[in-house]
Amino acid sequence: MEKYTSRVIPLSELPKWSRWPARLLNLVEWKVPTRDVAKVDEEYDKNVYLHCVEYFHSHPGATADDVRAQEFRLPRPPVCVSRKNVLYEMPSEHLMTVDNEMLIDLLRPYMKDVDTVIELGCGYGYNLYVLRKEFPGKTYIGGEYSQNAVSLAAELYKGAADLRIEQFNYYDDTYTMFEKLPKTAKVLLFTRHSIEQLPSAKKFVETVMKYADRLVTVLHMEVAFENNGDDLLGMLRKRYVTANDYNRDIVGLLTGRTDIEIVRNDPDEYGENPLNPSSVIVWQPRISVVRS
Repeated sequence: MEKYTSRVIPLSELPKWSRWPARLLNLVEWKVPTRDVAKVDEEYDKNVYLHCVEYFHSHPGATADDVRAQEFRLPRPPVCVSRKNVLYEMPSEHLMTVDNEMLIDLLRPYMKDVDTVIELGCGYGYNLYVLRKEFPGKTYIGGEYSQNAVSLAAELYKGAADLRIEQFNYYDDTYTMFEKLPKTAKVLLFTRHSIEQLPSAKKFVETVMKYADRLVTVLHMEVAFENNGDDLLGMLRKRYVTANDYNRDIVGLLTGRTDIEIVRNDPDEYGENPLNPSSVIVWQPRISVVRS
């Protein structure tokens, strides 16, 4: 990532790049949301993905890359990003490149052993679209709550037999994309800043483990409250998570189960928003425990 950045930004300069320090210090008015299904529907289906649909329909021939650029509000001025606990200035034209390269590099070690790749909370499936180009010959399935995103995906990937996006709710008792798979399927499941929408991930972990016999590897690129340190940046990140009612228990839930093995837990790998970076958490079901 560093090759795409122009300089290191001192933490003291963060308020110049983000309105969040002032919010978190109560220097400006800010209402703490309740992150429930209604909030997610308002923020994404009726806002982010509605705008993506409107852009797509008003730009004949637009591709998934074009929609993603619109979603990222490109072009725009340089942004402040983070790698671990270091802040960098990055020209905005590199955002999509860095985002895609990190996705591909993180998933590459786990792709060879699977035939199916599932992303939960996938939006209109852009991450799957990127992976499909890099790793052909697999089945790509996305689950998404927003009807606007699902409808947009149907138009973007029309005719792609190996890529589909279907309606999905993290709070369901069963996940239909798994129900449709053969018992012999070998699945890589991943999430990218969608578990963060669940103040608790308990329901997700319980439900997805019903399909442990098909899960080869699960990878999360998610905010991980438990991974944040006690230095100033770590405390700001913790406060950001609580102020947005984001997830605060995914690491503890996974480590607390005897039928799950944590393969990797790397805190704060990268953040397009330095107060909300992705930790990389990789785990696998202990099949012998699951079947006993």
